[in-house]
Amino acid sequence: MTAPTPARRPGVLTGTIRLVRLALRTGWPGLLGAVVLAAGLVTLVAGSIEALYPDPADRAQYAATVGSSPASEAFNGRGYGLHTVGGISAYEVGFMGQILFPVLALHLALRHTRREEEAGRTELLTAGRVGRLAPLVAGTAVLTLVCLLTGAAMAAGGVSAGLPLAGAAWYAAGNALLMLFYGAVGLVAGQLAQSARTGYLIGLVALAASYLVRALVDGLGWDAVWASPLGWTAEVRPFADPRPWPLAAFAVGAVVLSGAAVLLARRRDLGAGVVPPRRGPARGRRGLGTAAGLAWRLNRGVVLAWTVLAVVWAGVFGALTQEMADLVDANPAMLEALGVERGSDVVTSLAVVVVILAATALAVQGFGRLGVEETQGRLGAVLATRVPRHRLWGGWSAVVALASLASLTLGCLTLGLVTWAVTDDRDALGTAAEVGLGYAVPVLFVVAVVAVLRAVGSRWSGLGWLLVGWIAVVGFLAETLRIPDWARELSPLHLVGTLPQDDADLLAVAGLAVAAVILAAGSILLFGRRDLAAG
Repeated sequence: MTAPTPARRPGVLTGTIRLVRLALRTGWPGLLGAVVLAAGLVTLVAGSIEALYPDPADRAQYAATVGSSPASEAFNGRGYGLHTVGGISAYEVGFMGQILFPVLALHLALRHTRREEEAGRTELLTAGRVGRLAPLVAGTAVLTLVCLLTGAAMAAGGVSAGLPLAGAAWYAAGNALLMLFYGAVGLVAGQLAQSARTGYLIGLVALAASYLVRALVDGLGWDAVWASPLGWTAEVRPFADPRPWPLAAFAVGAVVLSGAAVLLARRRDLGAGVVPPRRGPARGRRGLGTAAGLAWRLNRGVVLAWTVLAVVWAGVFGALTQEMADLVDANPAMLEALGVERGSDVVTSLAVVVVILAATALAVQGFGRLGVEETQGRLGAVLATRVPRHRLWGGWSAVVALASLASLTLGCLTLGLVTWAVTDDRDALGTAAEVGLGYAVPVLFVVAVVAVLRAVGSRWSGLGWLLVGWIAVVGFLAETLRIPDWARELSPLHLVGTLPQDDADLLAVAGLAVAAVILAAGSILLFGRRDLAAG
């Protein structure tokens, strides 16, 4: 009797093509959304610039005022070819593009690797005729395909908006490779971390560090554009004198990081990360027995990360205030173009918007963690005890609201103190404190909106990111995109006014405060009346 032939082990890449097809078939809405969002931003900005600066004289004035402002260079990066529509378009995309494009790539990389593994689907697939590395390679292939499609859509959108074909192609290639590079960062983060949440945190910290280094180099005019990958994008110079070395640097970096992710994947167990999570104490503290204590324990990592980002951001831009203020103050035309009386107000208004984005993003992630606890059944286990729903919801909401306010307060105070230290202007601290106080109610309003969305159900909680994103769009691209007044007023910051240039609209502040109270009360009622997703 012949012994049965043992089944051959699948190769490490067996099934890669099928996994790519599966990812495209099941995840095409999110993949298409990333392409449309990134390419749509470039197309809309390019289409608006032609109408805003139709004449060569208008573009020359832009280059001499906004384009030469250290504050603008710190936020948007260095500008090249600002006498052309394409150069101004690339410069105006600046801040939003340097944040949005890498974040989209990080999300796609982690969504199609670590999150699949965390949900148990990767283990199920590799139990069959699928190789050990096939899921990672398939995720990398999907990421690469989306980046290439995004670049093609950007180029097509730029040409349709009137940009020259060659310049649009260079610009699109730079952004596509920028996305691919930070997508590779996400692949490595997904191998290091055991959870997608930690992977996102690693990727966002790397992105924030890159941005702050670039802002410091460009704001002070240092000859060190190589110091940050975000500085390489502008050095492509698509609408001036195109340079290929940044494209090569992005491509090489993406290949090296992707190779590192493969090596890490071969050396770790399925479901685990290279860096294991730290073990907790043998006994919980007494505070964990309260709703607020539990909320703080589960959210403290997110709170600390966003707060540190706000403080470091404010410190870096506060340190740049003197150089920026001196150059802006010496140019009355620039002051008039920017609509300010003092150069330091430019830095304050721009820096505080990002501090507020950190505070509101903290709120979205804080309530998002509550959704994770609910869908995984742990929230139901807590509510099965003698803890009533309204107490848990109130404690969780209070922790998130206070953490958001703390992030805003520390960021504004850091900005004021550092500005005072470098400019010897004692009033800078008071100005920053007033700005933080003026925007406290809008931040609480965002917290209340996110609370209502979370109370309705887990499917709606992600919409809070749309409000945070709209605050950023109105704060930085309202004039460029010629957003109508009614749409700008959907941003609570715009309702209050542009501080410190404007006085806070007290009527708007009062209206937002009343709305926040009503929404907070409504969230308690909604959460108390619906069924839990699990548990």
